[in-house]
Formats: sequence, structure tokens, C-alpha cells
Amino acid sequence: MKTAILSLTCTLLLSASAFASILEEGFGIVYGSDHAFSLKAPKGWMLDNESGVKQGVVVVFYPKGSNWTDSPIIAYARSRPRNEKIATADDAAKFVVEDFRANGSPKYEAKRIKVIKADSGREAVIYHFSGDQWGNSEAVAYFVEDKTINFLVMNSRDPKLFADSLEAFDALAKSYTFMGDHPIVEKKDEPKKPQKKKPGK
Repeated sequence: MKTAILSLTCTLLLSASAFASILEEGFGIVYGSDHAFSLKAPKGWMLDNESGVKQGVVVVFYPKGSNWTDSPIIAYARSRPRNEKIATADDAAKFVVEDFRANGSPKYEAKRIKVIKADSGREAVIYHFSGDQWGNSEAVAYFVEDKTINFLVMNSRDPKLFADSLEAFDALAKSYTFMGDHPIVEKKDEPKKPQKKKPGK
């Protein structure tokens, strides 16, 4: 299904998972230059780090028996830089609303629902978004870390299915474990320095 991927127009860091796989109730790691966190697909859902890559979304979730393209409900994980302008979950939600309203969805709105605690102890602020031009309902869990705001999104055009899946979304959010914000740098072989010739050689 065609979905409006939340805040795709924002400047976001590209995340990557360690290896490609599609697993029922799978476990995966999302990481980038200043963030790394793990997630586990909720019961009855698949973790897929293959199908959303071309859209810049490297970890996606959907119910067993469906797929990223055709599922009536999907979820995904992303990260955005934290700065002075967008430093809290409320700032991030406000930015998304302003962005959607400026890009063809004037009735777009956000509602702050609750704060939940992941099994790891990290807290997330849950927002629900609605009113975009495609008829999507979305739930977002914002985890605010020192350098980034890491977030999970669940999206559907079916209001009943969306409501029925909120428990699974909470389970996904509660599986969040922050693994650090140290840059991940690929080591490159240093060029060999030319050896100086000895006098007389």
C-alpha cells in the first residue's frame, strides 16, 4: 500500500541493520553515525530489513502473512538529529504537523496520548497523528536520547485495524533498547608510505 512515511521530508540520518533478513517476531538493530538501538517484532508480526531499504527505511514491521508493499498496516523505525529547535518529543511532533500542513495536509493534527516505559527502562512519548491527505492514522513513539530522537511509527488507512493494533505497537515500543551514540566508522586501510631508499642504493 502507498503510505505517507512520517517526516520523510525531514533531514534524517540513514540507519542500517547488520544483515538482511525477514523474521517472525525477529530481533534487529538500527544504527547510524550517532545512534544504535534494538527492537523486537511483536507477537504475530514480522521484522523485515530488506523491503523498505529503497525508501530509506531499513527496519520495517508488518503482520505475519502480509508484506511491506501490500499490508494494510505497517510499522517502521527511524532516527533524527536532536538540536536546539527539536530537542523534545513535543518539538518533534510539532515539526511533523507543521511539515504536513505546509505540504498539502492542512487538517493534519497530533494528539499526545501517553508516556510508556520500555523494558530497558527508557521512556517514550506516544503521539497519534491523523488528517493527512491520504487518510492515514499513525502512532509514533519518540525516544529522546542525547544526540538523537529515535522513533517508531505505525501506519494504517483502516481505523479499526489501527485501533486493534495499538497493543502490538506498545509491545514494539517496549522492546526498545538504546545501545549508545558513539559514531560507527568503517575502518579503511591506510595507504602504505613509500619506503625511502638508503644512500647508495
